[in-house]
Amino acid sequence: MEFSKTKHLEDVVYSHKMTHIQSIMDKALKKRDEIKDALKDKYGNKRPTRAINSGSYAKHTAINIKFDIDISQPFKHDSFTTLQEMADDVFNYFNTEYKEKDNQLTQVRKQTKSTGLTFDLEGDIICMDVVSGRELTQDDYVETNRLKLYVREENEQDATSTLTNIQNHTEHINGKSKERPVIRLLKVWKHNKGKKYIKSFFLELIVIRAFKNETTIPVDLWERLKKAMEFIRDNVETIKLEDPGNSNNIVSNDLTEQEKKNLSNDMKTMLERIEERSENIKIYFAVNEKYAPKEESNGNKSAAILGTSRFS
Repeated sequence: MEFSKTKHLEDVVYSHKMTHIQSIMDKALKKRDEIKDALKDKYGNKRPTRAINSGSYAKHTAINIKFDIDISQPFKHDSFTTLQEMADDVFNYFNTEYKEKDNQLTQVRKQTKSTGLTFDLEGDIICMDVVSGRELTQDDYVETNRLKLYVREENEQDATSTLTNIQNHTEHINGKSKERPVIRLLKVWKHNKGKKYIKSFFLELIVIRAFKNETTIPVDLWERLKKAMEFIRDNVETIKLEDPGNSNNIVSNDLTEQEKKNLSNDMKTMLERIEERSENIKIYFAVNEKYAPKEESNGNKSAAILGTSRFS
């Protein structure tokens, strides 16, 4: 039987679905709700709303080989004097008071824009990022969803702040059912090839941009991935990608000129090698063998008959 690139990619997406680790996710989501309740109890009326879900899981772009659970806790403008005070207070709360009452919490980390938590949930290690943000003016958040984050110093860069709209980040990908499998495939490649310098948010934005002006997006998964890869190859060195929550934040600037050039070359090499031999696609986009579709008695894989909607 002739090798099908599309069939292989469907198997890759299927094998990386979060539903394969549902028992782990059930524990992780229960812990997420506990953390949101803890923030409510700790900070009470300093918050305009309960913590919201964010990150790749909330946007349905997560893959089961590498994921974090992300939440964002908005704070009222008058809740803290400075952004650093806010960020440090959240870190200190989890590192002392909360840690003493939750023996599943094994590590608390100061991260660039968040507090990182690591939990041992009956043998399953789960990471959670808690992003704390302060509204721009009093009572502004409920109307605009805008938040200002404290950005800790990193790599000799001074501490600063950034404006964001996490709700917009999630809404930006809503309805993008044809783009999401492409994003997941590129995240599989990024993880397996150790391309840590490429942020998942960057991949989401550039894939969505690749199809922005298309009147018809290909149904065939390989044609969709190929189109996105060609777009990245041809445009990544010059494109300007704005944060949908803050037009002053140019996400494409997070990559250096050399990193952009490397990414363009990676796409070029992959496309050429796959063109030379279809099965080379396996080198770059590998099935998660732990959850590979099972062979049926007729030799076909059970995922072969699944519709495209299964992978959205």
